[in-house]
Amino acid sequence: MNEVFMLINDKNFLDSLYGFAYKRTNNSYEAEDLCSDIVLAILSAVHKNSDINNPYAFVWTVARRVYADFSEKRKYSANAFITGEYSDEVINVRTDPIDEYLESENDKTQIRRIMREICFLSKIYRDVCVMYYLDEMKISDIAKRLEITENAVKQRLHSARETIKKGAKKMNTTNLTLNPIDIVYLGSGNPVGNDPRTVAERSFSKNLVYLCKNTERSAKELADILGVPMPFVEEEVEIQLKGQNGYYGLIKKTENGKYISNFIIIDYDDYMKVNEMYKKNTDIITQKFDSYIKKNEQKILGLPFLNKQTDVRFIAWSLISRVNWWFSGNVEERIEEKYFSNIEPTKRDLFIFGIAAKEGKNIDTGFYGSMDISGNDIGGYKEVFLSNIQGRRINKHFSCGHNISQDIQLLLTIKAINGLPLSSLSEEEKETAAKAIESGYIRRENDTLYPKILVSENSKIYADIINDFIGETNELIEPVVDEMYKFIQKYVPKHLMGEYKLFVNMTASGLLDGMIEKCIELGTLIPPEKTPSAEGVIMVVTK
Repeated sequence: MNEVFMLINDKNFLDSLYGFAYKRTNNSYEAEDLCSDIVLAILSAVHKNSDINNPYAFVWTVARRVYADFSEKRKYSANAFITGEYSDEVINVRTDPIDEYLESENDKTQIRRIMREICFLSKIYRDVCVMYYLDEMKISDIAKRLEITENAVKQRLHSARETIKKGAKKMNTTNLTLNPIDIVYLGSGNPVGNDPRTVAERSFSKNLVYLCKNTERSAKELADILGVPMPFVEEEVEIQLKGQNGYYGLIKKTENGKYISNFIIIDYDDYMKVNEMYKKNTDIITQKFDSYIKKNEQKILGLPFLNKQTDVRFIAWSLISRVNWWFSGNVEERIEEKYFSNIEPTKRDLFIFGIAAKEGKNIDTGFYGSMDISGNDIGGYKEVFLSNIQGRRINKHFSCGHNISQDIQLLLTIKAINGLPLSSLSEEEKETAAKAIESGYIRRENDTLYPKILVSENSKIYADIINDFIGETNELIEPVVDEMYKFIQKYVPKHLMGEYKLFVNMTASGLLDGMIEKCIELGTLIPPEKTPSAEGVIMVVTK
């Protein structure tokens, strides 16, 4: 029994066993089940017959017998159907098959590890085949991506079923009727642990979800249109249904068993039409913003920042993004009042928005986004909030979910709020301070460090300035609302109409990009010398 245990506990042998299963099944999920059944059957057989002279021949004999039974059951189940109801009593009498054959806790732990290894192999085989046949990656690149040898990649490819190989090899970019499609994903909300984009970056994934943009399709229809064997489509559908967290994916299943997109996708050319509508107002809003900043320069410089400000153009970087968000936010509110009062907005922690174009075409959205983070009991403050923007002119410092308490540069920035003498720093802190100066968090004044980013004890100071500016652009809202309504009716599918506010928000991104470029031209803003930078970063601390 020990020799058999050693054999099935060997990763190379287990790989061969899984390869045996994979060749003989429809997909990696079936292979995983078959391989697990073989391992359990081996344990059962060993339990009944401990006198085994040739462990290697023994396990392969069991493997072939289990596969024969598996084939027979598959043939039977294809023609069988269930009548009556399930009984909880029957379901609950099932025991853990591992416990049936093993008494030692150590042995049970080993076998459970083997089962986890089988699950791992299932994913690796699936990834290798998809990368090679569908994403057309080279064997050397696949090996680097998965951190396995090229021989291992070749072995896994060899184990793929001949029918899948033949079907996939016929596929090329010309018989993808989409020819093919690329999608730029934008998001709004908290993506931490909840982001379906993370499993939809491959070309195959994007083409599949695009086909479901506003039309229900079955797995068979998707396979026929894409020219891809059904097993690959079925696996990809499962991945996109579950997303990252298991329940928010980029497609959803309809009542009739077909699949349709679970997020708004707009073609790039159509996106630019909406963008142009916003841009008609760019010059007007920018001129008003420029006049307001210059007229109220001393008032803005006199805001209660915890670090002294001398250049209103620097503060303007954090104000201009909020002007844009206020404008699109008012469009959202007004369009709800005027056209969508009877529509219940969809509620989610995260919303995804897609812009699609032919693969290889440059998709320039001009998108500027904001990432916010916060933490409690940090650096002597009850709460610390940080926000930074990202776009054409500025790279982000951090993303949503970033941990302030583990970021030594941010911790040093907080420590420098009231001034931090260089002489008080350790050698390690000096190195951190140098990096924080380079990244724009901190500035040096004589022999003391201060935050370079905007720091205050109240976020309301930004709202007060923006509210003061609101009245000067109110007359622009109504025409935009009426035009936006027409775009929503044309480009948002009926089953996603509850996400109309997201459509308004995401298509307004070009407004901010245009405003920033125009303000730089007017001298209202100064382009950052390098990025990431201090521009557009605010910190709010609460004692």
